[in-house]
Amino acid sequence: MSGKTGIIIQARMSSSRLPGKSLMKIGGHPLIWYVVRRAELLDLPVVVCTSTDPTDDPLCNFLEQEEIDFFRGDLHNVLERYINTAEKFGFENIIRVTGDNPLFDYEFLQGNLDLFDRYSYVDGIYENGLIKGAGFEFVKLEELKKIQCPDKEQAEHVTLSLRQSHHENSLFTRLQPRLHDKFRDKIVLTCDYPQDLMLLKEIFSFFHYRTNIRMQEVIRFFCKDPESFKKNTEFLQ
Repeated sequence: MSGKTGIIIQARMSSSRLPGKSLMKIGGHPLIWYVVRRAELLDLPVVVCTSTDPTDDPLCNFLEQEEIDFFRGDLHNVLERYINTAEKFGFENIIRVTGDNPLFDYEFLQGNLDLFDRYSYVDGIYENGLIKGAGFEFVKLEELKKIQCPDKEQAEHVTLSLRQSHHENSLFTRLQPRLHDKFRDKIVLTCDYPQDLMLLKEIFSFFHYRTNIRMQEVIRFFCKDPESFKKNTEFLQ
């Protein structure tokens, strides 16, 4: 693919639903550590995109200690943060991952990287796509820069306007994850609520805290113990 590709992970400590979750422990490491180490499996540059707000100082201190690259920008304008992060690190192709998804489907991501050759935006987080918490997006920096005068919601959700107009642009597409089809209404792998964190702790414990847990393994675990996964599926409603 042409242009430098990098993974940008957005994270902050001031989540309204689960404050401080980036540094909440799963086994011996905080949540953000698992997201970063999983991203590193793709052998691409990885940068955490956080804010200049003082609430994110502890997060940046941790990233510094771990020698993980990070960029700090406006707390509320996440779109601007992404653009500035990409420009600083020279990324033309951006893989967008959120810091509350320690089990994003890195193998599916790896297998679709060639889509950057044909599309400027690839949606992997739409409602009926991947299992919630397993998704990611591909977006070219030039496409983010085209978003003019974003409103508050667009600035916060970065690719919202691209997702809303994917039918209108031949350079936009959606991922079609067949593996996820039968399970997207039964499994939640993101970390928005305490119940989500409880489930993630169970999953990582079962797999001995590996960062390379495959989605097929998670699904097999669900089939073996579906009751464990019911603790947070109420949030799918």
